[in-house]
Amino acid sequence: MKPIYHFEKVKFLGLNPLQQHNAFINILRHLEEQACLQNLSPELIEMVEKMANWMDIREFSSLEGASPRDLALAAADWLIKNDRPVRDEDITIYQRDGEAWGLQKRESASQMVVILSSLRSAFNTGSIFRTAECLGIAELWLCGITPKPGERALEKTARDTVQRVKWRIFDNTRDAVSEAKAQGRTIYALETAGTARQVFTMEYQFPNALILGNEALGIDKAILDICDHIISIPVQGWKNSLNVGVAFAVCAYQMIWGCSSISN
Repeated sequence: MKPIYHFEKVKFLGLNPLQQHNAFINILRHLEEQACLQNLSPELIEMVEKMANWMDIREFSSLEGASPRDLALAAADWLIKNDRPVRDEDITIYQRDGEAWGLQKRESASQMVVILSSLRSAFNTGSIFRTAECLGIAELWLCGITPKPGERALEKTARDTVQRVKWRIFDNTRDAVSEAKAQGRTIYALETAGTARQVFTMEYQFPNALILGNEALGIDKAILDICDHIISIPVQGWKNSLNVGVAFAVCAYQMIWGCSSISN
């Protein structure tokens, strides 16, 4: 069976210009993906060169000696300019590429749960799943209207991590906080409140729970009142806060890796 990227010259030149353009886009996607995975075949590289020459695309007319990284970036550059905008789920990533740079695993992560208080965005929720899996966080508690696994946008952004992170559903955030307190957890709320302490100056206690609030509404004041600590990420730009998925990553890494911790 011929590979998907195989074309004979006569057949290729018999295609109309749009069909040729789409065929070249398809083969460049294969080139970028295989180059990222360090799994390039000489046949694929040769086919890209031939098609580029047939279409007079000079950037790919001679690929001899190019490294996989250079090929991936060249393909990406051409696709950015000539293809639809890339989506997060289109980007090839390693599923497992070793034990986290040889660093010693932080057991504190396994003593941490994250409470998502009525998040609105499935994309943000999926991003939080991915970060939580990378860190080895114990569980995500999904409260109120927070999107649940099974939603297409969440699954795309989570990039196959939903099955690798424990998660629970709570009708409301107060129930989740009550459960966390019953488990002896210290409760931290990530919120841009006037009484908040910077995430970089706290000494964190474990086990704990970190609450993340709705993108527009934040964390309800009634919930803030029953938390042990309110923390925030300092900013000095026009916006007063980061995207919730980004903020979670900054805060969680600081809690687990950046500061000394105390076990209850």
